[in-house]
Amino acid sequence: MSEEETKTEEGAAGAAEEENLRREDPVGDLSELEKIKKELEAEKIKAAKELEEGEDEEEDLREVDFLQKLITLSVQFDHHVGVYLMAGYIDCGLKYDSRLSDAYLKHLNSLQGFLRLLEKVDGVTRETVTKDCIIRLRGVIQDIHKHMVKPLFKEVDLMKKKPNMENLDNFKREWNERLIDLQGACDFEYQVLDVKNYIVD
Repeated sequence: MSEEETKTEEGAAGAAEEENLRREDPVGDLSELEKIKKELEAEKIKAAKELEEGEDEEEDLREVDFLQKLITLSVQFDHHVGVYLMAGYIDCGLKYDSRLSDAYLKHLNSLQGFLRLLEKVDGVTRETVTKDCIIRLRGVIQDIHKHMVKPLFKEVDLMKKKPNMENLDNFKREWNERLIDLQGACDFEYQVLDVKNYIVD
């Protein structure tokens, strides 16, 4: 076996191991969130100390706070789908499409990565990319609702004997609260992107 083939196999094995760890620990992103929040808090403190130097620093402080909220929302949606929604499917005796779920969660992780990098840029660039991330986040939430959330609750409504609803109730509560938070981020100056249609009744 050539050295190149060996490296390729090792890379594939590493990727598989990372994916397994993610599935075994679906709340692992929450610890990462705490790290990110601490970094952003430090950035906020730094920006606050520079407020006296001008309006630009005040604007930067608001942007860092907004980025923190977006990252938090993204990680929370990831958690709700990977934990509560999956458990809800199991409680109902329905098949949970892990491949579909992983695809959506991968998109959420990518958005988190972009948002984390935004603190390194400023001005129009950060504003433009932030708006794009919000639009993409809304798109992922729309797909999750259409292909995973709505079908599940439709099946539950048709069941004569209701399953254990604890996980579904947890998901419904957290999902709806996050959507209300996201709606605030989707209200741009010249455009409003509605996400309330994805609220679970």
